[in-house]
Amino acid sequence: MTKKRQILVGVQSGREAAEDAIQAWERAEQGLPPEEPIDRLFFADMATLFKYLSPRRVELLQKLREIGPVNIRQLAMTLERDYKNVYTDVSDLVHVGLIEETRDRRFVVPWDEIAAKLPLLAQAK
Repeated sequence: MTKKRQILVGVQSGREAAEDAIQAWERAEQGLPPEEPIDRLFFADMATLFKYLSPRRVELLQKLREIGPVNIRQLAMTLERDYKNVYTDVSDLVHVGLIEETRDRRFVVPWDEIAAKLPLLAQAK
């Protein structure tokens, strides 16, 4: 059985990110494997997270994961959306690492699953 590739997405302060990095370092020094999921993407606040993971962008990620590597024009046609808007969404999602670009300028979602960590009591640290 192939293991699903997962990314953890959420909101985390700079201090929390530093603490996680220290924990990962300590685990590695002890010879322990990294915590799952290994791939993580954190934003400074909920507004930024929801900017990148709006309902339209989540739909785009789902469709791209379903159909596999395509160029932006093909993706826009499949989604029945304007090319310029799809281009902007894909560019932003590539920038944060939720979409990858292949050598032949096609785009792919490498994740089987996006897990979310959304603290309800965000603390300014």
